[in-house]
Amino acid sequence: MKKPIHKKWWFWLIIVIIAAGIFGDKDADNTKKNEVVSNEVSKPAEGKSETVVAEKPITKTQEVKVEKDVSKQEQEKIDIPGSLNMTPEEFRKSFNKRAQEIGNSKLKIGKKLEVQEGAVQDVFQYMITDYIGITGSINKADGSVRDVTMIGQGNGTITSGADIVLAMGLVILSVNPDVPASSVANILSDMHILDEGVDWATVDESTEVNGIRYNVMGSETIGIMFSASDANDK
Repeated sequence: MKKPIHKKWWFWLIIVIIAAGIFGDKDADNTKKNEVVSNEVSKPAEGKSETVVAEKPITKTQEVKVEKDVSKQEQEKIDIPGSLNMTPEEFRKSFNKRAQEIGNSKLKIGKKLEVQEGAVQDVFQYMITDYIGITGSINKADGSVRDVTMIGQGNGTITSGADIVLAMGLVILSVNPDVPASSVANILSDMHILDEGVDWATVDESTEVNGIRYNVMGSETIGIMFSASDANDK
Protein backbone atom coordinates (compact mmCIF):
# COMPACT_ATOMS: atom_id res chain seq x y z
CA MET A 1 0.00 0.00 0.00
CA LYS A 2 1.19 3.45 -0.79
CA LYS A 3 -0.29 4.89 2.40
CA PRO A 4 -1.45 3.31 5.64
CA ILE A 5 -5.20 2.93 6.05
CA HIS A 6 -6.69 4.23 9.26
CA LYS A 7 -7.68 1.38 11.58
CA LYS A 8 -11.10 2.71 12.51
CA TRP A 9 -12.55 2.21 9.03
CA TRP A 10 -12.81 -1.55 9.70
CA PHE A 11 -15.47 -0.87 12.30
CA TRP A 12 -17.42 1.34 9.94
CA LEU A 13 -17.12 -1.23 7.17
CA ILE A 14 -18.71 -3.93 9.34
CA ILE A 15 -21.49 -1.48 10.19
CA VAL A 16 -22.03 -0.89 6.47
CA ILE A 17 -22.14 -4.63 5.74
CA ILE A 18 -24.71 -5.26 8.48
CA ALA A 19 -26.81 -2.07 8.45
CA ALA A 20 -26.95 -1.47 4.70
CA GLY A 21 -28.67 -4.82 4.25
CA ILE A 22 -25.85 -6.13 2.10
CA PHE A 23 -26.87 -9.55 2.89
CA GLY A 24 -29.08 -10.20 5.93
CA ASP A 25 -32.45 -9.17 4.51
CA LYS A 26 -31.77 -10.98 1.26
CA ASP A 27 -31.02 -14.20 3.13
CA ALA A 28 -34.25 -13.91 5.11
CA ASP A 29 -36.33 -13.33 1.97
CA ASN A 30 -34.76 -16.31 0.20
CA THR A 31 -35.35 -18.53 3.25
CA LYS A 32 -39.06 -17.66 3.27
CA LYS A 33 -39.36 -18.41 -0.44
CA ASN A 34 -37.62 -21.76 0.00
CA GLU A 35 -39.97 -22.66 2.86
CA VAL A 36 -43.00 -21.97 0.67
CA VAL A 37 -41.65 -24.11 -2.15
CA SER A 38 -40.73 -26.97 0.18
CA ASN A 39 -44.27 -27.07 1.60
CA GLU A 40 -45.84 -27.64 -1.80
CA VAL A 41 -46.52 -31.37 -2.31
CA SER A 42 -47.63 -32.75 -5.65
CA LYS A 43 -50.38 -35.37 -5.70
CA PRO A 44 -49.70 -38.68 -7.45
CA ALA A 45 -51.62 -39.35 -10.64
CA GLU A 46 -54.62 -41.64 -10.23
CA GLY A 47 -56.10 -44.20 -12.52
CA LYS A 48 -52.97 -44.82 -14.56
CA SER A 49 -51.80 -48.37 -15.03
CA GLU A 50 -48.16 -49.21 -14.87
CA THR A 51 -46.47 -50.15 -18.12
CA VAL A 52 -43.86 -52.85 -18.11
CA VAL A 53 -41.08 -52.26 -20.62
CA ALA A 54 -38.96 -55.20 -21.61
CA GLU A 55 -35.24 -54.57 -21.33
CA LYS A 56 -33.31 -54.72 -24.57
CA PRO A 57 -29.90 -56.32 -24.74
CA ILE A 58 -26.98 -53.90 -24.98
CA THR A 59 -25.44 -53.94 -28.44
CA LYS A 60 -21.75 -53.63 -29.24
CA THR A 61 -22.42 -50.20 -30.74
CA GLN A 62 -23.88 -49.01 -27.44
CA GLU A 63 -20.92 -50.44 -25.53
CA VAL A 64 -18.49 -48.55 -27.76
CA LYS A 65 -20.49 -45.34 -27.29
CA VAL A 66 -20.39 -45.73 -23.50
CA GLU A 67 -16.64 -46.31 -23.60
CA LYS A 68 -16.17 -43.17 -25.70
CA ASP A 69 -18.32 -41.11 -23.32
CA VAL A 70 -16.29 -42.32 -20.34
CA SER A 71 -13.04 -41.53 -22.15
CA LYS A 72 -14.36 -38.06 -22.99
CA GLN A 73 -15.29 -37.40 -19.36
CA GLU A 74 -11.87 -38.56 -18.19
CA GLN A 75 -10.18 -36.30 -20.73
CA GLU A 76 -12.26 -33.32 -19.58
CA LYS A 77 -11.15 -33.94 -16.00
CA ILE A 78 -7.56 -33.84 -17.18
CA ASP A 79 -8.08 -30.64 -19.17
CA ILE A 80 -9.96 -28.88 -16.34
CA PRO A 81 -7.71 -28.65 -13.26
CA GLY A 82 -10.28 -26.57 -11.41
CA SER A 83 -13.51 -24.72 -12.08
CA LEU A 84 -15.87 -22.28 -10.37
CA ASN A 85 -18.66 -23.78 -12.51
CA MET A 86 -19.61 -20.52 -14.20
CA THR A 87 -18.77 -18.65 -17.39
CA PRO A 88 -17.19 -15.17 -17.39
CA GLU A 89 -20.59 -13.66 -18.25
CA GLU A 90 -22.29 -15.57 -15.42
CA PHE A 91 -19.63 -14.29 -13.04
CA ARG A 92 -20.13 -10.72 -14.25
CA LYS A 93 -23.90 -10.91 -13.78
CA SER A 94 -23.57 -12.49 -10.34
CA PHE A 95 -21.04 -9.87 -9.25
CA ASN A 96 -23.21 -7.01 -10.50
CA LYS A 97 -26.31 -8.45 -8.85
CA ARG A 98 -24.57 -8.40 -5.48
CA ALA A 99 -23.26 -4.88 -6.09
CA GLN A 100 -26.81 -3.78 -6.92
CA GLU A 101 -28.08 -5.27 -3.66
CA ILE A 102 -25.75 -3.08 -1.63
CA GLY A 103 -26.52 -0.03 -3.76
CA ASN A 104 -22.93 0.44 -4.88
CA SER A 105 -23.03 0.97 -8.64
CA LYS A 106 -19.39 2.05 -8.87
CA LEU A 107 -18.27 -1.48 -7.99
CA LYS A 108 -20.11 -3.04 -10.93
CA ILE A 109 -18.43 -4.67 -13.91
CA GLY A 110 -19.93 -2.32 -16.46
CA LYS A 111 -19.54 -4.27 -19.68
CA LYS A 112 -19.08 -7.78 -21.00
CA LEU A 113 -15.69 -9.17 -20.05
CA GLU A 114 -13.28 -9.44 -22.95
CA VAL A 115 -11.59 -12.83 -22.99
CA GLN A 116 -8.02 -12.93 -24.27
CA GLU A 117 -6.67 -16.21 -25.59
CA GLY A 118 -3.61 -17.72 -23.97
CA ALA A 119 -1.37 -20.69 -24.71
CA VAL A 120 -2.59 -22.78 -21.77
CA GLN A 121 -5.69 -20.94 -20.55
CA ASP A 122 -7.60 -17.82 -21.49
CA VAL A 123 -7.87 -14.75 -19.27
CA PHE A 124 -9.98 -11.65 -18.68
CA GLN A 125 -9.16 -8.36 -16.97
CA TYR A 126 -11.34 -5.44 -15.94
CA MET A 127 -10.73 -2.25 -13.93
CA ILE A 128 -13.72 -1.65 -11.67
CA THR A 129 -12.34 1.61 -10.27
CA ASP A 130 -9.03 3.44 -10.50
CA TYR A 131 -7.69 1.30 -7.65
CA ILE A 132 -9.62 -1.99 -7.96
CA GLY A 133 -9.22 -4.52 -10.77
CA ILE A 134 -10.58 -7.99 -11.47
CA THR A 135 -8.73 -10.69 -13.39
CA GLY A 136 -9.64 -14.30 -14.06
CA SER A 137 -8.38 -17.40 -15.84
CA ILE A 138 -10.63 -19.54 -18.04
CA ASN A 139 -10.44 -23.23 -18.88
CA LYS A 140 -10.09 -23.80 -22.61
CA ALA A 141 -11.85 -27.18 -22.39
CA ASP A 142 -15.28 -25.83 -21.45
CA GLY A 143 -14.99 -22.04 -21.13
CA SER A 144 -15.59 -22.10 -17.37
CA VAL A 145 -13.86 -19.71 -14.99
CA ARG A 146 -11.00 -21.43 -13.19
CA ASP A 147 -10.32 -18.63 -10.70
CA VAL A 148 -10.81 -14.91 -10.16
CA THR A 149 -8.59 -12.40 -8.40
CA MET A 150 -9.41 -8.95 -7.10
CA ILE A 151 -6.41 -6.62 -6.98
CA GLY A 152 -6.75 -3.41 -4.96
CA GLN A 153 -4.40 -0.64 -3.97
CA GLY A 154 -5.89 1.95 -1.66
CA ASN A 155 -4.99 5.61 -1.84
CA GLY A 156 -4.96 6.07 1.93
CA THR A 157 -8.61 7.11 2.24
CA ILE A 158 -11.34 5.36 4.19
CA THR A 159 -13.45 5.17 1.02
CA SER A 160 -10.83 3.32 -1.01
CA GLY A 161 -10.16 0.88 1.82
CA ALA A 162 -13.86 0.19 2.33
CA ASP A 163 -14.39 -0.35 -1.40
CA ILE A 164 -11.58 -2.89 -1.51
CA VAL A 165 -13.08 -4.97 1.29
CA LEU A 166 -16.58 -4.63 -0.15
CA ALA A 167 -15.18 -5.92 -3.45
CA MET A 168 -13.78 -8.92 -1.57
CA GLY A 169 -17.25 -9.60 -0.22
CA LEU A 170 -18.73 -9.37 -3.70
CA VAL A 171 -16.20 -11.90 -5.00
CA ILE A 172 -17.03 -14.27 -2.13
CA LEU A 173 -20.75 -14.21 -2.87
CA SER A 174 -20.62 -14.07 -6.66
CA VAL A 175 -18.71 -17.36 -6.94
CA ASN A 176 -20.32 -19.07 -3.94
CA PRO A 177 -24.06 -18.26 -3.92
CA ASP A 178 -24.83 -21.01 -1.39
CA VAL A 179 -22.93 -19.14 1.31
CA PRO A 180 -25.21 -16.99 3.50
CA ALA A 181 -24.44 -13.36 2.73
CA SER A 182 -24.41 -12.59 6.43
CA SER A 183 -21.31 -14.81 6.74
CA VAL A 184 -19.05 -12.54 4.67
CA ALA A 185 -17.60 -10.76 7.70
CA ASN A 186 -16.86 -14.12 9.37
CA ILE A 187 -15.05 -15.40 6.27
CA LEU A 188 -12.92 -12.26 6.12
CA SER A 189 -12.25 -12.54 9.85
CA ASP A 190 -11.05 -16.13 9.38
CA MET A 191 -8.36 -14.73 7.11
CA HIS A 192 -7.52 -12.04 9.70
CA ILE A 193 -8.30 -9.26 7.23
CA LEU A 194 -10.35 -7.44 9.84
CA ASP A 195 -7.79 -7.78 12.63
CA GLU A 196 -6.79 -4.53 14.28
CA GLY A 197 -3.46 -3.31 12.97
CA VAL A 198 -3.27 -5.88 10.17
CA ASP A 199 -0.45 -5.16 7.72
CA TRP A 200 -1.85 -5.40 4.20
CA ALA A 201 1.67 -5.52 2.78
CA THR A 202 2.49 -8.85 4.43
CA VAL A 203 -0.83 -10.62 5.00
CA ASP A 204 -1.05 -14.13 3.48
CA GLU A 205 -4.06 -16.18 4.59
CA SER A 206 -6.57 -18.59 3.08
CA THR A 207 -9.76 -20.44 3.99
CA GLU A 208 -12.14 -22.88 2.29
CA VAL A 209 -15.92 -22.60 2.20
CA ASN A 210 -18.25 -24.97 0.30
CA GLY A 211 -15.53 -26.18 -2.05
CA ILE A 212 -14.17 -22.70 -2.79
CA ARG A 213 -10.72 -21.63 -1.63
CA TYR A 214 -10.33 -17.94 -0.77
CA ASN A 215 -6.84 -16.48 -0.46
CA VAL A 216 -5.64 -13.00 0.45
CA MET A 217 -2.07 -11.87 -0.10
CA GLY A 218 -0.45 -8.49 0.40
CA SER A 219 2.33 -6.86 -1.59
CA GLU A 220 4.06 -3.53 -1.09
CA THR A 221 4.21 -2.96 -4.85
CA ILE A 222 0.96 -4.50 -6.14
CA GLY A 223 -1.34 -4.03 -3.17
CA ILE A 224 -3.88 -6.51 -1.83
CA MET A 225 -4.79 -9.59 -3.88
CA PHE A 226 -7.92 -11.56 -3.02
CA SER A 227 -8.63 -14.70 -5.05
CA ALA A 228 -11.32 -17.37 -5.28
CA SER A 229 -10.65 -20.78 -6.82
CA ASP A 230 -11.75 -24.40 -6.81
CA ALA A 231 -10.57 -26.00 -3.56
CA ASN A 232 -9.55 -29.09 -5.57
CA ASP A 233 -7.42 -27.06 -7.97
CA LYS A 234 -3.82 -27.98 -7.28
